[in-house]
Amino acid sequence: VDPKSLRGRVIIFLNTYMSAIINFCVLANTITLFVNLQWMGNVANASLGLADDGTWSNAGTIFSAFEYAFTIIFCVDLLLQLFAFRLQYFGSSFNVLDSLIVVFTSLEVFVLTPLASSVGNVAVVRLV
Repeated sequence: VDPKSLRGRVIIFLNTYMSAIINFCVLANTITLFVNLQWMGNVANASLGLADDGTWSNAGTIFSAFEYAFTIIFCVDLLLQLFAFRLQYFGSSFNVLDSLIVVFTSLEVFVLTPLASSVGNVAVVRLV
């Protein structure tokens, strides 16, 4: 691939910068998931009368915004990988797993949650 072509520049960008960006996003997403679970546990305790109601009234909106942001970042990464490496991207089992996680998470965030469907929690799979 010619390094001066658009595809070549995307490959260079993916190999030099994007992996660090994605690694940071995975770490930040993991931390956000843990904080979200802690908050949800506190909300559950408050609803049972076991704890005081938290003062963080906008937490649900903030966690949803983080979930949308991380999902968009991971979708952009997948699209760039597919543009750069085409079908060779699926040569690695890890890439197949990663793309399935991104697709299922995108369906959960952008389709199922707005439709208020409940099919279980696939958010834990993102930790893999």
